[in-house]
Amino acid sequence: MSSTFATYIPTRLEMGALFPPMSPLTAIAILLIIVPLLYVVILIRPSGPMRVLPGPRAVSWLTGSVPRGIWEPDAQVNQLEWTRQYGPVFRYHGLFMISKVITTDPQALNYILTSPEFVKSEDGRQYLERLLGKGVLVVEGLKHKKQGPAFGHPQIKVYSQLFVEKANEFRDLLMTQIARSCTPDGSLKVDIFLWLNKVTLDIIGHTGFSYAFRSLQQDEPHEISEGLRKATIFDPFDVRFMAEALIPPARLIPSDRSRAVTNALKSLRSIGQRMISQKKSEILAAIENDDKSGVEKRNIIGRDLLSILLRANMAKDIPEDARMTDEEVLAQIPTFLLAGHETTSTATVWAIYALGCHPTAYAKLAKEARGFYTDSPSMDELNGMTYLDYVAREVLRLHAPVSNTDRMATQDVVVPLNLKSLWGEDANEFKPERWEAIPESAKVIPGLFGNLLTFITGSHGCIGYRFALVEMKAILFAFVRAFDFELAVPPSEITRRTMIVARPFLSSGPQNMPQLPLVIRPARSE
Repeated sequence: MSSTFATYIPTRLEMGALFPPMSPLTAIAILLIIVPLLYVVILIRPSGPMRVLPGPRAVSWLTGSVPRGIWEPDAQVNQLEWTRQYGPVFRYHGLFMISKVITTDPQALNYILTSPEFVKSEDGRQYLERLLGKGVLVVEGLKHKKQGPAFGHPQIKVYSQLFVEKANEFRDLLMTQIARSCTPDGSLKVDIFLWLNKVTLDIIGHTGFSYAFRSLQQDEPHEISEGLRKATIFDPFDVRFMAEALIPPARLIPSDRSRAVTNALKSLRSIGQRMISQKKSEILAAIENDDKSGVEKRNIIGRDLLSILLRANMAKDIPEDARMTDEEVLAQIPTFLLAGHETTSTATVWAIYALGCHPTAYAKLAKEARGFYTDSPSMDELNGMTYLDYVAREVLRLHAPVSNTDRMATQDVVVPLNLKSLWGEDANEFKPERWEAIPESAKVIPGLFGNLLTFITGSHGCIGYRFALVEMKAILFAFVRAFDFELAVPPSEITRRTMIVARPFLSSGPQNMPQLPLVIRPARSE
């Protein structure tokens, strides 16, 4: 359900009569008090049928039903307990007491994700637009659909060769560092999260833009990666962050985080504009001698995503409403970097974490990877590795990098329900073997891939899911084939914090740095 309210804004003369003069700081302080109160008064009360839904009581006006100190997207444990207690459809209070409904019912989820009556919330879209521009994560309807020509099966098959090349470069650099460390047992302690960020940034640079970030060759994180990290990591309980979330004018006052976002986007935009201009010239030059009449659909071939988008944009035989403007193409660059870099590196780091916690699963995957005949498998060979596929699916089921999404109804609707359990009593366990024969109940889960909602479905389904899957498999294959590893800290020390993407943090370490400390050694020969 959605609700709106109108406010009456007095003229300057009326304001002077109603309120005495006040300093800007006093006005801001009053706004910081009034706006949260408005949220409580207007949004705390659920409307219509929501009132009869069961659910947990609120424990705080700030965090709603979520215990103090827990950021709402990280409240999975609470939400699982609520599901056990209240069933597959229940109501709870979110941040600032906003009433929300959670459902795990597959029929309801399919209806909500595929029906035009449900859209992303305006607040969520505005946040993503401020961070990434009007990319594929923000736009709706036809504008979203026309941004996917670069993610088809033939193109991913081409990209997979580069995935493997970069994964092997990543492996070789780690081997070099081990050799230089000269430790008695041949081990090396690394932050594998940092390394995975580097390799995935280099991959998206080449496959996305034919651009060499050379992140793997740098000791420190690349400036683009660091900018995105600063932009997407925040303290949700910081007063400044809450003011920016609640009061749009507060966003006009510069902060460290807003400067990081601005600088990252400026750098990306500058790089993107140069690349677009260069690639358009290359496309026209490449076809000048063969076809004087211009670019057509048959010319839409190429290695990198940006070239394909531009060819599609320039083709004269593509309908106007299926084309993208240069500005729309430019807006994809930060989106590609976040969605094609951060999410894949995070999924892979959770895979390594899960394998580090489950030695039996790790041993099975190592046996499969180390028994393969080559270091450079094709896409079809990667997808044909049974246990690697099971591990990838189970990680995406249990440790999805983006673990939640929201939708708002634009009108009153009746949502159908199925109300069946899905994965069984061991649903919260990491168990790749479950994919040998998944429960019949789980087969009704809607999704683009393998009975999982990780990549969503419907109009906002992840158009790059094939890209992410093969990239993740290529990196995991190279790493597990080459190294024995173990977590450098107890699993209980690893916590999950979600800022768009759910990254691993150390509970006793620096809270502003995602990381996963690992001890690695060259794999023992069998």
